[in-house]
Amino acid sequence: MGRKRTCELPFCHGVVEGTKNKRRCDNDRNIHLHQIISKSVKRIMRYLENHSEVTANDVNHDLFKGELDKNEKGSMYRLFQAMVREKYLVECGKKDGLKVYRCTKNDVKTEEITENEVENKQEELQQQVQPAPIVIERRLSPEEILLGKLREFVHMKSGQWNHEDWIWLLNRPDIREFGMSENDIGRLLEEEKARYWLQRNNY
Repeated sequence: MGRKRTCELPFCHGVVEGTKNKRRCDNDRNIHLHQIISKSVKRIMRYLENHSEVTANDVNHDLFKGELDKNEKGSMYRLFQAMVREKYLVECGKKDGLKVYRCTKNDVKTEEITENEVENKQEELQQQVQPAPIVIERRLSPEEILLGKLREFVHMKSGQWNHEDWIWLLNRPDIREFGMSENDIGRLLEEEKARYWLQRNNY
């Protein structure tokens, strides 16, 4: 095997070993970035770090003027998933059926206190301590999760796909795990397709 070196994706902490493909590393051997996305990784990162929450459509609209084709959109989605795996991004819900992402660099960092400051302000800090509020988050049902994935597929393909795309979708592990029949998936997909075109034509 070749000499190991740090992955050239700026957000990734993995290493590359014995490959000439700059965009593949031990942490994710399946990321294949389209040329326009590969060249724009740092630009995308700057955009993410300067916005509190974004969707893939926001990035496409603001950085690429909405001109990415379905393959380039798919490449950007794979980039975002790799960023999530590297904990550079976190998913924080959905907006109009698309995942919303937040850059972890934007999280508020707790101010560090030196030992001397702790000794001088210990009593003051104890008086200010209040119990953390209890936050209850509603978990999405399996049906809602599947629907979100299908909606994302429709948007990623801009409302049009071929038979190979359909087979690829059916064979995705995160789709198969729901145990739904092809007919039911097809029915939901057509409903999302109709909704997509209705929204697009009324825009």
